[in-house]
Formats: sequence, C-alpha cells, structure tokens
Amino acid sequence: MTEYRSIDPAAEKLFEVTLQRFAGQLEMKKLDTGTGLRLLAKFDDLKKYKGLYLHKVTELKGKSGSVVLMLLEKLQTIVVQRRNGRHEQEVEEMEPVLVFSLPHDMGRAFIRRESMADKLTDLITQIDIDFEQYPQFSRNYHVVGEQPELVRKFMPTRLMEALERAEDITVEINGNWALLRTEKNLSEEVLLLLIESSYKMTK
Repeated sequence: MTEYRSIDPAAEKLFEVTLQRFAGQLEMKKLDTGTGLRLLAKFDDLKKYKGLYLHKVTELKGKSGSVVLMLLEKLQTIVVQRRNGRHEQEVEEMEPVLVFSLPHDMGRAFIRRESMADKLTDLITQIDIDFEQYPQFSRNYHVVGEQPELVRKFMPTRLMEALERAEDITVEINGNWALLRTEKNLSEEVLLLLIESSYKMTK
C-alpha cells in the first residue's frame, strides 16, 4: 500500500469539486498520505486487495468531531466465466472511504446491510446485535461483534442515525476506530453520500 501511483486527473477533479460543495458546512484540511496509511493499517477489510494505493487524504471537521475522507485505488483479481472456461482478470477501481475515531473502545465489530439470509440465520443463532431505540437501523443492518455488550452500549447514535436511510454501506470497527465504505467505484453520488454522512456524524 506504500507504493506511489499518480492519480487520474478526472478522479482528482471530481473529488475536489464535490468537496467544495460542502466548504461552508465542514472545515477541510489536507493531510499527508503517511497519516492516512497509519489509519488504514488498523483495518483488515482492505487486506484482501492485491494492490492498494492512497491518493487523497482530507480531514472533514464539524462542530462535534471530525472524519478523514480518503481516495483509494484498489487492484484485485476476479474470476470471469467465459465460453472456453474461467479466466482471471485484473480490475482497478477508485473508491472513497471514511475513517473516524469512536468515543469508546468496542473491540472488533462489523456492520453491513442485512440480507434475507442474515434474517433467517438470526432466527437460529441470534448473533445480530439490535438497538431498541433505532428499529429502522436494526432492521436494515446486520451488526456483529466480539463483545456484543460493548457494541450495544457504546455504538454512537450519530453513526446509526447517519446510516438509517443509507444503503449498501459497511463499517469495520477496530477498538475505537471505524472504517466506513460503500465498496463502490468513485462517483459523485458515492462521494456525496459519504460527505453527507460525515456532516451528520459531526454536526
């Protein structure tokens, strides 16, 4: 993840122009890539990629806290089914992600959109962590953790409120740090979703 690769000018322009739409609502500060790499090293979800390059690191600060928005370039190998068999194909994508600190250590936990299979499994295993005061969040998201009692006690309400109506977001939590992703390629829509979530969590 430490190798340098120049950023695509169109991706850089989209990132900067979209950020400027929130200039009056969030204070913005560019950070060095070394800071970004140290933050990303806390998380396992990104280790599955063959190559990972960090391009942009920007702190977004609101009245009650801050998040770090980063632009990653991911290189992965996928298997494609063709008429003459299965073939490996390398795919490169640009993805924006958010990293932010949490008020309390919750151990390791993971949040993702709840599928029908999750709902059926939970009828038997009951490993999904629910939050009574946030029924819509609990319906929409599958939450698991090594220490469920800490997750239930310390899950930030602003994070749940920011995710309640958002779709296809995953959050990896390690101690008192979190990585929020859409796992989607860079687009104005994805950037807006992440920046709006940042605003909700830090207003």
